[in-house]
Amino acid sequence: MNEQIKMKKQKTILMVVFEFPPSNGASVPRIESFYRYLKQWGWNVVVLTATDRAYSKIDRTYTDAADHKIYRANAYDVQRDLSYKGKYLSIMETPDRWGLTWIPAALKTGKKLLKKYQPDVIWSSSPIPSTHYIANKLAASNKTPWVADYRDPCHYMNGSAGKWLDYIHKKIDTKVMTNAAQITFATSAVRDLYQTEYGELVSLKNTVIENGYDEANFEKLAGMPDKSTPFSADKFTLYYSGVLYPNGRDPEPIFEALSAIKADGLITADNFELIFQGAGDGNDFAQKLSQLGIDDLVRFIEPVPFINALNNMTQANALLLIQDARFNKQIPGKVYEYLRTQRAMLVKADDAGATYNLSKQFDGVYLGQTKDNLTVAIVDLLQANGGKDITSFDRDLSLYSRKQKAELLDVILTNLI
Repeated sequence: MNEQIKMKKQKTILMVVFEFPPSNGASVPRIESFYRYLKQWGWNVVVLTATDRAYSKIDRTYTDAADHKIYRANAYDVQRDLSYKGKYLSIMETPDRWGLTWIPAALKTGKKLLKKYQPDVIWSSSPIPSTHYIANKLAASNKTPWVADYRDPCHYMNGSAGKWLDYIHKKIDTKVMTNAAQITFATSAVRDLYQTEYGELVSLKNTVIENGYDEANFEKLAGMPDKSTPFSADKFTLYYSGVLYPNGRDPEPIFEALSAIKADGLITADNFELIFQGAGDGNDFAQKLSQLGIDDLVRFIEPVPFINALNNMTQANALLLIQDARFNKQIPGKVYEYLRTQRAMLVKADDAGATYNLSKQFDGVYLGQTKDNLTVAIVDLLQANGGKDITSFDRDLSLYSRKQKAELLDVILTNLI
């Protein structure tokens, strides 16, 4: 009874999120920082998420603490877990690869959580449509105010996932825009995209809460017992943390630029290395690297937990970011960590995009998007930062603190209840 009274006195939030630690996915830092700060500020935070098996990248060092109210519903990846010899019915991916199993399991668990904790507000965050679908159902069944968070737009807003999925995703988005009490977006460009499509359903109840860096993560680095890196001590290291894919994060123009610079004798395998971490084994690029004669300059290595990747970021000579035109309306959360390291940055981004416009405001950022202008950018980068000592900058990032962003979310949630 005392525990029930105690819970009643607290503001309680049910967070419906697919990616949550130990997932090592790109959306985790945003979600985890909101979770952590709301707990610090007195919220009773209950999390409905997926079982570990759902994630392709896992931080093996993470375990749920005994006092965490984290509930995990079964989720299977259709492509990986439910296919037969790599084949499956495409309709099984409705509304996404995990929804077939995660939606019914999460709704069952979520209804129990509503009864047990009687949350004052529900909050859900993308990246997958299942998350908002589940939150909408739970909010409606319990008449609980709901805040929906969009890191990225659904595919139909920025391309296509196919006729069927575009139809389903738009149907889910329409429910979100209609039923959510408040909608938050990670960039103003994504907000504008939805506002153009849905009008007052968005314009009357939206807030932009950008991604950012979390100073608490940088403070953790001081206590790390092992600060070793995969870098060569006698080489200039250009470091990339994250995934790659041809349509959206294509490294080949960078490879071509490095080949031209190597041909001019400005870099060799003895003084330069480009390291990709978490981008696969590099087999997809092996032939291209060999043809360009730079396979001795580029390495692909295994992913590591976020804090270890952050340690690597702080010790590289320069950091590489790739955000092509397909993602012009989005800004990856990683750019804020990159900026906070105060290291030199090479940014391959379309000059009409949000990432380019953010990055160009800061010192020590070298920009390009084609082989030719990337060649110039890399040469300038090497000449300005080519010594053995790591160049550090003094960028003012006070507007991009995750704690500040969490305070904004706290205000939104509190106002709703």
